[in-house]
Amino acid sequence: MGFIKQLTDFFKRDSDPNIHREYVRCSRCGEKIAVRVNLANELTPQYDEGEGAYYARKGIVGSGKTRCFQSIEIELYFDATRRLVSRHITGGEYITREEFDAAEETT
Repeated sequence: MGFIKQLTDFFKRDSDPNIHREYVRCSRCGEKIAVRVNLANELTPQYDEGEGAYYARKGIVGSGKTRCFQSIEIELYFDATRRLVSRHITGGEYITREEFDAAEETT
């Protein structure tokens, strides 16, 4: 049963082109967190000469299992076609999807 759930979760993650995913690790406790950004509803247009045409900011707090409630903030900048141009993080670090998946397998 576990294999089927992993397979459906894998295909569910990448099925929607309007979803952008980031993976972060808390700098205080090391918890790994997946972040979902809906490109159709969560982007703010940028009208000035900034880093991109669209902007998104997310405040993230972990599950609390480690008793760490540090706030992590990410800022994402997208071009006119909603492709990621740059990103900034406070209170954590970006990790790859593979690093995030490896953490899930060990738990």
